[in-house]
Amino acid sequence: MIRKIVLTGGPCAGKTTAMQSIVEEFEEKGFNVYVVPEAATLLINMGIKPFGRNALSNIDFQKKIFDISLKLEKMAMETARNSEKDSIILYDRGLIDSKAYLNEKDWKKIINYYNFKDSSLFNKYDLVIHLRTVAYDKEELYTLSNNTARTETATEAKLLDMNTLHSWIGHPNLKILGNDVSFEEKINNAINEIYYVTGKPFPIQRQRKYLVSDVDTEEMFKNTNGTTLHIEQYITQNDNDDELIFRKTIKDQDESYKIIIKKDTELNDERITTQRPISKKEYYDNYPVDMAPLSKLRYCFEYKNNYFKLDTFDDGYKILEIEETNRSKKIDIPPFITVDRDISDNKEYRNSNIYKLKNKIDQ
Repeated sequence: MIRKIVLTGGPCAGKTTAMQSIVEEFEEKGFNVYVVPEAATLLINMGIKPFGRNALSNIDFQKKIFDISLKLEKMAMETARNSEKDSIILYDRGLIDSKAYLNEKDWKKIINYYNFKDSSLFNKYDLVIHLRTVAYDKEELYTLSNNTARTETATEAKLLDMNTLHSWIGHPNLKILGNDVSFEEKINNAINEIYYVTGKPFPIQRQRKYLVSDVDTEEMFKNTNGTTLHIEQYITQNDNDDELIFRKTIKDQDESYKIIIKKDTELNDERITTQRPISKKEYYDNYPVDMAPLSKLRYCFEYKNNYFKLDTFDDGYKILEIEETNRSKKIDIPPFITVDRDISDNKEYRNSNIYKLKNKIDQ
């Protein structure tokens, strides 16, 4: 097993400490942990900079980041594949981070040059942990003394944090860890998220879900900076009664495909979930011609350090899904969304049952 995990966030978010703690924690548990360092810091420490004397243009600097990152990521993956142990590849920022430093035109130039799309970059990583900079809400703690390659003011750090987070919005497994807990708890929450994605100590998926009665879309778009996805999926079962979800996702006219496998457990209706990317051909080869796909628009956004997904189904259902990052923390429902009731443990509102209802399949 290889799990690929990105740690990202604005300057002075605790990434360095988190990296050290994660390596120590999981090496003690028998994992091989490979750390892919931040390419920008390597370059700046070499004297290759987008500022100062002999500065590179920003787009040329980001291309060099891509060059180095791709080589380092390939090296880590090859080494992990040759290991007999379970492995974690820990990335000090992922390739999508460059998007925060570029305008949309230059970003498209770079990913087209390397023959990538946003979705293919998302699919490279199993989990993305965004650590909020303290400049966001605890500016008095902001310092750059632990990284001489950084020069940002607190205001610049806050903007970079927000731009970086927005670059990752839409990733299916994004966790946002804020500063509303102690720093030690923040690090422990990051470690716990990795335990969940590795299946240690137990591989469960826990989400909060609410049936939504009303959305003030004008206020939602005014107060959030999110991403809209169009999702089409069909659902079957295998011989073990596991739920198989074949999903097509369209983001900015960019299509990606995956299969999600969900297995029920006896623990509070929680579920083991695994997934992998598939080809367009595999998606359509398994397409049930006598069934109508389940279609929905998903708006992904961040609000008060929680990651929300608002699904509007083509049959009218609206469901708000919250990826919890602190299992004991009270969830603040955004004021522009009116919820009817908590349906977290109500199987009637699972996608599979909505799909069966749509297609008049006996449940």
